Amino acid sequence: MTPKFALTISHKLIGLIVGLMVAVVGLLALYLSSQQVDAMSAALRTKAATYGSVMSSQAASAVAFSDRETAREVLHSIDVDADVASVVLYGVGGAVLYSRGESLAGISATTPVAAPLVLDAAERITAAVPVVSLEGPRGVLVIELSTASLRAARHHVRWLAFLTGGIALAAGSVAAWLIAQRLARRLRAIADVASAVAGGDLTQEPINDPQRDEIGTLAAAFNAMLAQIKQLLAHVQDMARKEQDRLESLVAQRTAQLDLRNAEMRLVFDQVDQGLFMVDLDGALANERSAAVERLLGPAPATGTLHDYVRGFAPDTAAWFAMQWDMLREGVMPPELCLAQLPSHFEVANRHVELAYKLTETNGVPRVLVVTTDVTAQILRQRAERDERETAALLSRMLRGRTAFLAFHAETAHYVAVLAGGPQDDDGYRRTVHTLKGVTALEGIDSVAELCHALETALADGDELAALSRTHEICARWELVTSKIAPLISAASGRLELVPCDLERLEAALRRGAATTEALAIMESWRHERVTHRLERAADGAHVLAQRLGKGPIEVRLEVADELRLPSERWSPFWAALVHAIRNAIDHGLESPDERITNGKSPTARLTLRARANPAETVVEIEDDGRGIDWDSVAARATSLGLPATTEAELVDALFQDGLSTRASASETSGRGIGMAALRQACTETGGRITVTSARGTGTTLAFHWSNTPTHHGLLQIAG
Repeated sequence: MTPKFALTISHKLIGLIVGLMVAVVGLLALYLSSQQVDAMSAALRTKAATYGSVMSSQAASAVAFSDRETAREVLHSIDVDADVASVVLYGVGGAVLYSRGESLAGISATTPVAAPLVLDAAERITAAVPVVSLEGPRGVLVIELSTASLRAARHHVRWLAFLTGGIALAAGSVAAWLIAQRLARRLRAIADVASAVAGGDLTQEPINDPQRDEIGTLAAAFNAMLAQIKQLLAHVQDMARKEQDRLESLVAQRTAQLDLRNAEMRLVFDQVDQGLFMVDLDGALANERSAAVERLLGPAPATGTLHDYVRGFAPDTAAWFAMQWDMLREGVMPPELCLAQLPSHFEVANRHVELAYKLTETNGVPRVLVVTTDVTAQILRQRAERDERETAALLSRMLRGRTAFLAFHAETAHYVAVLAGGPQDDDGYRRTVHTLKGVTALEGIDSVAELCHALETALADGDELAALSRTHEICARWELVTSKIAPLISAASGRLELVPCDLERLEAALRRGAATTEALAIMESWRHERVTHRLERAADGAHVLAQRLGKGPIEVRLEVADELRLPSERWSPFWAALVHAIRNAIDHGLESPDERITNGKSPTARLTLRARANPAETVVEIEDDGRGIDWDSVAARATSLGLPATTEAELVDALFQDGLSTRASASETSGRGIGMAALRQACTETGGRITVTSARGTGTTLAFHWSNTPTHHGLLQIAG
C-alpha cells in the first residue's frame, strides 16, 4: 500500500542540512555569547585610543620644545603595560623624540595624520594621534598594542568551533551515507533495467518502487516509457513485416521486368551482325557477351583470355596482337594509339570480321569494349564494285586502241607468268614486279598494283612466306580480271585497227603510181601498233596519278603523227617500262599548285609526250616543266651506295642504277630505286639510248633514241 504522504529527496536533504547548521550555530552562539573575543578586541582598541589621547596631550610640551627627556618621562609610564608593543613620538620635521619597540604599522614622520585613528592589523592594533602644542608645532604619536592575547582567545574559540563542527559533520556524514545508500539502491534498480533495455532486452519486468519521491516518480515514468516502447516496437515490427513483404513483391516484380528487358536486349543483340564483349586490361574476357561474338569468331577459349581467343581465329596475327595489348596494359604509349595499332580486320571461316576497340571504365576500372562486325557483304560488294570498275577500265582501253591493248595484255600476262615462277631475290625479278605495278596502275587495275606494292614490301623485308602469298594473289587477281573480257580479247586478236589516215596514205601512194613494194610496206605497217594510242593511254594514267598525288589537274600534251606505227613485239617492253618515267616525272618532277605559284609558275603543270620517226632514227621524249633533277641529292645517294658521282656522265649513270632514289622512304608510286633501272634496261635491250636534259627549277626531258640503221648499238648519252 502506497503511503498518503512521503518526504521527497529535497525535503530529506533540506532537513539534514538545516539540522546540522542549527546544531553548529547553536553551539557557537552558546559559547560566543560571553562576548569574550569581541570584548577583548574592543578593549584593546579602546586602550589604544585612550593611550593616544592621554599621552598626546601630555607630550605636547615635549613636541613644542623638541624635548626628548620630557617625552621619555611622559611615555615611560605606559611601558609597564605588556600589551604595548611599541611607542614612537615624532616631533617637528619628523624628528623622533621617543621610540620603544619595533613599529609594524608603517606610519612614518611624513605620514599625514589630521585626526586620531585606530588601525587593526594581524599582530598589532595601532593608534595614531596628532600632537598639537599651544606654541604651534605639530607632531605624531604612534602607539601599537600587541594582539597576542586576542589571538590566543580566538584560537581557543576556533578550537571549540572546530570540535563542535567535526562532531556535527560526523553525524551529518553518517546520516548522508545512510540516505545515499538507500537512494543508490533505488537508482541502481532503475539503471539496471534501463541498461538492459538500451541493450535491446525488452523482456525486463517493471521496476517495483512504491515511494512517491522523485526516484519513485522516475521509476513510474520509466515503467510507462518501457510499456510504450514495447508497444511501439511491436507496431514497428508489424509495419516492417508488411513493408518487407511489399518490397519483396516489388523487387520480384522489378526483377522480372529487368529479366524480361535483358532477355529482349540479348535477343536484339543476338540477332544483329555486331557482337559486343568486354575485356580487362590484363586480357581477361568478361563472362557476358552477345551471341554474335561466338557466331563470328568462334567459341571463346577455356582460358578466358583475349590472347588465346585471337590465337584461335587469327594465329598469324596473334603475336602482334599480344605485343600491342601488352603495351596498352603497361601504359607504354597513349591508350588510343595502342588501340589504333591493334589488328582490326580478320578473315574467319570465310567471313570478313572487323573489330573496333573503345576504352571504357567500369567502377573506375579501365576496360576495353570490343565491337565485332560482320563486313563480309560490304567487302564482297566493294570487291564486286572494284571488279566492275577495273573491267570497265579495261574495256574502255580496248575500245580506244585494240592493238595497244592487246600488246598491253600480252606483256602483262608475260610479267604475271614470270611472277608465277615464285619469288626470286634478284634485280631482274624486282624490276619485273615494279614494272607490272606501274603498268597496271596506269591501266586502272589498282588491285593488281596494290598487290605488287605489297609484294615489293615483302621482298624488301625478306618475308618469303608473305612474298609467296602475294605472288599467288597477283596471279589469281590477274586471271579473275582478264577472264571477264577473254572473249573480247580473243575476238580482237585476229583483226587490224585502221583509221582514215591509214587508207588515205595508201590511196595517195596508189594514185601517184607508187611501186608495189611501197604499197606493201604501207599495208605491212597496219600490223603494227599506233604510237598515238600508247601515248594517249599514258596521258590518261598521268592525269589520274597527278590528281591522286595532289599535283592538281595537269596539262598533258601529245606531239605525235597519227600515221606513226611501231612493231608491238619489239616495242612492248619499252612501252611498259616508260610508265616509270611518267610516274617519276609526276611524283619527283612536278610541283604542287601552291609550290608552283610560290616559284612564279603557272599553277597547272605541263607534261609533254612526243614521238617522231625519220629515216635516221625514232625518238620518244617525256618533258616536264617541274623542279628539275636535284643532282646534289643524286650525288649524295650515289656516294652512299658506293657509285662514282664525280662527272656529269657518272651522275646520269647513277640515276639509272638499281636502289638509287632520293626519297627517304618508298611509297606506292616511287622511292624504291627500281623503275629507272628497268626503263634503261628496256631501252637498251631494244637497241636504244637515253639522253637526259635537266635544268633546276625549269624541268627535265628524257629522250629515247633508236637508230633505224642495223649497225646501231644501245648507248646512254646526255644532251644539254
